[in-house]
Amino acid sequence: MKRAFVIRSLLISLAALVIAGIVSAFTVQQEYIDGRKAEMRELINLMSATETSSDYASLAKKMAKITPDSLRVTYIAPDGTVLGDSDADPASMENHKSHEEVRAAMESSWGEDIRHSTTLNADMLYTAKKLPNGIIIRLSSYLKSIYDHIWSFMPGLLAGLFLALAVAVMLAWKLSTGTSKPLEAIASSLGTINRSGYSTDLPAPKYKELTPIVNEINMLSKKISNTLAELTAQRKRISYLLNNMSEGMILLDNCQKILLINHSARASFGVSGNPEGKSLLCLTRIPHIIEAAQKAGECGKRDSFDFTSENGGRILRLSVSPVTGKESSGDSGGIILLFTDVTPERRAEQIRSEFVANASHELKTPLTSIKGFAELMQSGIVTDPKKISEYLTLIHSETDRMIVLINDILKLSELESISEDSGKSCVSLLAIAKKVSSSLTIQTSEKNVTVTVDGDSGIINANPDRMTQLVLNLMDNAVKYNRYGGSVHVSIGKKDGAVTLIVADTGIGIPPESADRVFERFYRVDKGHSRKIGGTGLGLSIVKHITGLYKGKIGLKSKVGKGTVIKVTLPASAKGSSQPRPTFTALP
Repeated sequence: MKRAFVIRSLLISLAALVIAGIVSAFTVQQEYIDGRKAEMRELINLMSATETSSDYASLAKKMAKITPDSLRVTYIAPDGTVLGDSDADPASMENHKSHEEVRAAMESSWGEDIRHSTTLNADMLYTAKKLPNGIIIRLSSYLKSIYDHIWSFMPGLLAGLFLALAVAVMLAWKLSTGTSKPLEAIASSLGTINRSGYSTDLPAPKYKELTPIVNEINMLSKKISNTLAELTAQRKRISYLLNNMSEGMILLDNCQKILLINHSARASFGVSGNPEGKSLLCLTRIPHIIEAAQKAGECGKRDSFDFTSENGGRILRLSVSPVTGKESSGDSGGIILLFTDVTPERRAEQIRSEFVANASHELKTPLTSIKGFAELMQSGIVTDPKKISEYLTLIHSETDRMIVLINDILKLSELESISEDSGKSCVSLLAIAKKVSSSLTIQTSEKNVTVTVDGDSGIINANPDRMTQLVLNLMDNAVKYNRYGGSVHVSIGKKDGAVTLIVADTGIGIPPESADRVFERFYRVDKGHSRKIGGTGLGLSIVKHITGLYKGKIGLKSKVGKGTVIKVTLPASAKGSSQPRPTFTALP
């Protein structure tokens, strides 16, 4: 900055000196010309008063000799004819009537002119006077001496110029130092605001003229600093709110470029980097999303729909809204995409729908049988007492099946409606398993299945009825789906503050593709076989809900034709859960 200031100051000083020199030269020249004119007038007056002769040629030469600078003397007749000249033959000279100084002298007695002489190739000063007899006397003088006069003091002028430039350099450097310091302080203060957002007051400047500027900059820097602090705080708050939203949000411009995207939206699309500034196509290529964003940007049309995410298979609800300045304006200033994870709700709706359909189907089958047998007996077609007794037995069996099914449905409904179990006490899973084993004597005898129960006492703080349901469903399934002459082994253990219940059978097994679905409502691996043996398809679903209610875990290992092992792990001091959903794992 100093260098530029000094150079510009020198240029200004040099320009001022050059202009001053030019003006001085012209002033000196003009003063010299004016003095020369006065001198030549005095000479003409003296010549016209001291000598008279009719031989103007001789007179011109005589007068030229007595002039101090050997001026050229010319006598001109009233018609412009040259009568005599001190330097040339009058006969060879042109008519001078058109010359400015001659014309002016004829009109007003005196005439003067400065012009370039082509004959002598020099600038000349002409002064003419009209004599009483009408003859005009003219004196001519070279002006070359003027430039000689100027060049005579040129060395002194140059010396003064260099001296003035040296003084100007020192003054400019000193002035630039005093001026640049407050400006450098201003730049430093603004740089501090730019780097850290905080301002510092500038010191009082050396020159009072800069004081208002420094004061204004101090006030402005404080306002900028405060504004930056407020904007930074607001941006942090907005960023914190957006990134901690459970919903995903994307802000687009009308060209579908991403202006803002929060963490939830990035997670929904599996984006690890920062896609801001890129096209929406870099984020997703789902046609429905792209089309909805285009319509919102072009027509201001709102839309909402569900779609399945490309990663993880989650169901997301997308709301597309245009950003408008006025409600009446159709122009969009951007597009907001809001994503809400509705996977639990949609799956719950699907489960409810499937539950209603399955429950209706399961109830319809026994009801149809009961109605058919009842209509046969009511019509009187069947008269054989044995047939009637057989039909009544079937009606009784189907009725019991319906009661079991309805009871299981009611149990599931109860489990889904509570977040913590009641009626807890210290119960032993080993004792419950032995009791259940005794209650299944008829079923085990029919299939010649051997049931063994062993292990730790398995003391747990839980509802005895709820634990009985859990153990009964596991052991009942192990017997029902076992082969003839098979075995069921129930073991109770305790490790790391948790009680484990393992039920292993030698039954038909579960295919790998059905291993993670057997705990769903009404799901059966072999529907025909399950109905034949009286299964409702709700037993393992009840086990899952009870385990979830007590923050437990379920593990399963099975091989078709070899048998199944189900392991339930429950905390010894289970207190219940607000989210009755167990952790399911495949056993090694």
